[in-house]
Amino acid sequence: MAQIQLLTKGSERPPKSSKVRLYGARFDTHSAGIRYVLRDKGIDFEDVYIHTFVKPEWYEDINPVGKIPCVEYGDEIVPETFVIYDYLEEKFPSKGSQQMDAYKRSMDRVFMVRCAEFLTPKIIDCMKNAKDNLASLEQALLKVNDILLKRGTHYFGGSSPNYVDYYLWSWVEVMPVMIGLHGVKLELDKEKYTTYLAWIDRMDKNEHVEKDRLERKVNFETRTEYLKSLLAGRPNPTIGL
Repeated sequence: MAQIQLLTKGSERPPKSSKVRLYGARFDTHSAGIRYVLRDKGIDFEDVYIHTFVKPEWYEDINPVGKIPCVEYGDEIVPETFVIYDYLEEKFPSKGSQQMDAYKRSMDRVFMVRCAEFLTPKIIDCMKNAKDNLASLEQALLKVNDILLKRGTHYFGGSSPNYVDYYLWSWVEVMPVMIGLHGVKLELDKEKYTTYLAWIDRMDKNEHVEKDRLERKVNFETRTEYLKSLLAGRPNPTIGL
């Protein structure tokens, strides 16, 4: 397992690489989703962890707006999560992570856009105040359950996960920590959320998810401590290393 290095202000820019390089962060959900897809597609890649609150000076050359994640491959630099997914799909088509059918692929993207608009903000709201926002989160998750139920498949990608599953999972996996910070638990009705809960169980055991957690040294405890440091105004992304 490679040693995890966190690049911050004053850190030197890594030399050019023949591999795909992911500039991301250890506890960042968007970076996690990209990593899962890279692993699923079998792409040999480098992880470069950026301190998102004290970025290296040269990172402005990578992304002038300073956001992560970004992917670098040769002289090509691609920002923005959804754009990165599309870039990886076009650049490395040998193992697809998106639907072949144009309509299904479009509906997948609509679902992801809706999640970004209506689900992920509710997850973030629960980190700030779980008690007041839990009910609205449960309603959003019920919609997720019903959409997957209507599709009649184990995953949004069909019989196996695709980039929709990995994107959604990168947010769902942090929910217990975000909610638990306030001494609250998300307890979903097993009959009402049967499809969603079965999906969670499958994704939690996914080989790429498990390998990523191990290599990043990320688990419930490290996520909890990191979020505590974040809420205290002293974010410490090196927790657990």
